[in-house]
Amino acid sequence: MKEFSLQIVTPDKTAFDGKATSLLIRTAAGDVEILAGHADLLCALGTGRARIRFADGGERFAGASGGFLSVSEGTVRVAATTFEFADELDLDRAEAAKEKAEQRIKNAKSRAELDLAKAKLQRALTRIQVKTMK
Repeated sequence: MKEFSLQIVTPDKTAFDGKATSLLIRTAAGDVEILAGHADLLCALGTGRARIRFADGGERFAGASGGFLSVSEGTVRVAATTFEFADELDLDRAEAAKEKAEQRIKNAKSRAELDLAKAKLQRALTRIQVKTMK
């Protein structure tokens, strides 16, 4: 399979900078898979699982949320609010964040508090899903 250049950055780090054969990532409109030769694209990211495949058949999974995906002239760039590979995630911390977010949903006193708690719950659930994938 053909490769393309993939760069993934967050406000804190460069999460990945190398070659890939496929990127599957959640956008605001749903999942999209990028392969070599993909048409130019710019879209907002949602919160969900991401998968990177490599020429040797290997793959890595991550949780991603917020930001943008850009495909331009064969280069794929992800500027994400968060992008965490499965091996970087702490399952106990993610489960604690899930419980805290569920409590915040129950106790929300405004629409803004409810929306924030739901977003935090979605991030925690994504982290748990990515960490526990077999």
